Amino acid sequence: MSTILNFLISYSCELVMVPMRDSVKLATEICKPWPFFPPYLVILVRTPYDRNGVGLNYFKPFITDYKRYVLVIQSLRGFQGSEGNPSVFATDGWGQLQDGYDAINWIISQSWARDSVCGSWFSAMGITQYLLSGTGHPNYICAVPFVGAHSLYHYAAFQGGEFRKQLVENWLNGLNVGYLIDSVASHPSYDTFWKFLNLEERLNYVKIPMLHFGGWFDIFIESQVDIFNKLHFSGMPGAKNKQKLIIGPWTHLGFGQANQGDLVFPNAIIDFLDFDNDFYMAIGSWYDCHLAGKQSACDYINSFPPVKFYIIGLNEWAYSDTFPPRGIYYRNFYLRNDGSISQNYPTENTGYSQYIYNPYDPTPTIGGNELLDPTQAGPKDQSPLINRSDVIVFQTPLLTDTLLVIGTIYAKLYISSDRLDTDFSVRLVDVFPDGRKILVTDGIIKARYRYGFEQEVLLTPNQIDSVIVRVGTTAWAFLPGHRLMVIISSANYPRFEANPNNGGPFKRDDPNKLIATNRIYHNSHYPSYISLPIYQTTDIKEAKEEKIYYIKGNRLCTKKMANLYSANGRFLKKINGCEKLNKGVYILKVKNKTYKVIML
Repeated sequence: MSTILNFLISYSCELVMVPMRDSVKLATEICKPWPFFPPYLVILVRTPYDRNGVGLNYFKPFITDYKRYVLVIQSLRGFQGSEGNPSVFATDGWGQLQDGYDAINWIISQSWARDSVCGSWFSAMGITQYLLSGTGHPNYICAVPFVGAHSLYHYAAFQGGEFRKQLVENWLNGLNVGYLIDSVASHPSYDTFWKFLNLEERLNYVKIPMLHFGGWFDIFIESQVDIFNKLHFSGMPGAKNKQKLIIGPWTHLGFGQANQGDLVFPNAIIDFLDFDNDFYMAIGSWYDCHLAGKQSACDYINSFPPVKFYIIGLNEWAYSDTFPPRGIYYRNFYLRNDGSISQNYPTENTGYSQYIYNPYDPTPTIGGNELLDPTQAGPKDQSPLINRSDVIVFQTPLLTDTLLVIGTIYAKLYISSDRLDTDFSVRLVDVFPDGRKILVTDGIIKARYRYGFEQEVLLTPNQIDSVIVRVGTTAWAFLPGHRLMVIISSANYPRFEANPNNGGPFKRDDPNKLIATNRIYHNSHYPSYISLPIYQTTDIKEAKEEKIYYIKGNRLCTKKMANLYSANGRFLKKINGCEKLNKGVYILKVKNKTYKVIML
């Protein structure tokens, strides 16, 4: 039986109106444990959603009665009884109005509160945590942002410079503030408006440890990987070397569920009613360590490497002290004239693929990192796209070995268009032996932003140029018998706005649409390629050369006495001969040498 049903829920909540610096009052729910013996440390959630929604009805008893903290849930301006006008996070950071900062000032002035506050929870509530950390409030001492974005231009509104139509419009309409869509769309370049919504502009103010949760098919996964790396390895004291990142095979609305798109991941399920599982253990220990200073909790979270991530294909969890893991190297896979993908540099002097992009009939979105039902988002079969005339397709021969891709994927395309502006979209696909073409990740670039998102440089019609596309970040094992496929088009609609190709200022649903003739070049002079982060550690090669071990089917065989450990360093067994093992990543120690072993 789940934990939440095994103990008496007796917390109590009261609603108060908390004044901000401009006298606007925000509806704020104070949930206290029972019996109540103040003062308490505080967990703060700031949200535009229902204060019982997005799993907060589970979170309340976990924080109050189970962990013995006070939980403060504050509604953002204009939402759920708060005064003021909705601002799409503009008042939640370090601008003229700083609602998060003011909320903490109010909390620590209350008789029931101590002087330390930690942030938490999902999605928009992750965004408010990132923005609040940029204020540098001295009493904001830790955060646990789930599936949030730290820069709303680059990772939410204008990924690759193109408007994320489905995400922005669906989200704002869902909050009944659709009238704000044009306010967002009126800033298509990275300008001062967006700099107040980008934590990277304030990294020198961030001095707190954060536990980041993401999903490979989440709308904000690129953001969470990037901000983890910036804070953990280059952050200020207090943040540097004090970040952790956990990434599962989840979509945004399917966080913790097994079914994602057309795939199932049964060993990645989170039971939100069970307070004793690893998910709640990680969150609770983060608070207990960084908020309450409990050494046992610090010992627990320090017993694991900074990064825990799920490898799709192997369908196993792995640990690393970096992301991507040490041992990654980038290898270019070149697009060839015959539609193949090869590691060999093209030798042909000429060669290109041409297609007609019609914005009246844009290439459709199928799945991907979208704010949709988890069965409609994520790893969906792209087969309906293959025979469209506005896409070009390249694929490898059947793989004979596992290709383990872990990290951020890029594509460099040599292109031309007969228009002043257009888009180039790249989808990476895993072709299964049964013919399914499952989306791994995708990205886009608006050609006018090929030199950066602060300046617009139009194309010269029919002149060869180049673009770099951030295709996406993943941990994916392409297995033997599969193929790696790349699908290139100039639209991915409605995930992104369909570029009208007219070269004019950005307009949503621009009626002035022009048909474009676009080319992708793939020859020795203009060698378009996709760059993959391949995981192949030298210690695996060394171990095989020294004949320390060999793998036969699902059995690991050693020729010397060896100790076997899990990826996080837990001792499993001694091996001297052959042992049947599950798929996953293991550590093998022979005398004073250590080797990583991947069982496929």
